[in-house]
Amino acid sequence: MIEKIKNISSRRIILGTALALVALFLAKGAFGLVTETVARKNGSLEYRVMLVQDMEWSGIENRDGVLITTDLDPQLATREIAKFSSLKFYMEYTVFPGEMVVYYMEPGDAGFSANKRVWLTPVQGEMGWYTADTSMKTVSAIRIDPTMYAGNQLTFGDFIFNEEKTVTDYFEISAGDIFNLFLYTGIISSVLKFLQEMLKKEID
Repeated sequence: MIEKIKNISSRRIILGTALALVALFLAKGAFGLVTETVARKNGSLEYRVMLVQDMEWSGIENRDGVLITTDLDPQLATREIAKFSSLKFYMEYTVFPGEMVVYYMEPGDAGFSANKRVWLTPVQGEMGWYTADTSMKTVSAIRIDPTMYAGNQLTFGDFIFNEEKTVTDYFEISAGDIFNLFLYTGIISSVLKFLQEMLKKEID
């Protein structure tokens, strides 16, 4: 067995690592599909549509019917979502919004943190719509940062939480997924090759 490990080629190590990461990606997608399907059936993952007036505001003011951001960290928040897997909403603006993020707080968290956030991206082919998807989370609060700038006039449409996904959505491959595949394949296979070389030295 040890002799076989010693003689595994670098190419096989890289290929095996890549295949293992692909298998993990598929397993994650299948797990998400099953858990979210069950949660929708038992009602714990609720499809919900909200309006901007249903949310708590920070750094945003209503000036004669116009919503204007007043600082560099405007926020919209809600504590009415128990389980969270996706958000889609419509927004118009007068200044390009820059970075757009959704933060989620899980039960027991002291507050929002950078390691619990999802980036908002434009919806392909649907002008003015933005979306963020994640694996299903049990949450106590959700915060939306719609822009980075003060003085931005914002107009919002519906905020759609937990819209039902298709089967293919759980296995959708993004540019980030491809980048991570190459990155982690390189890192993990390098570590495995190093351990293999150490094993050879110990035995020899």
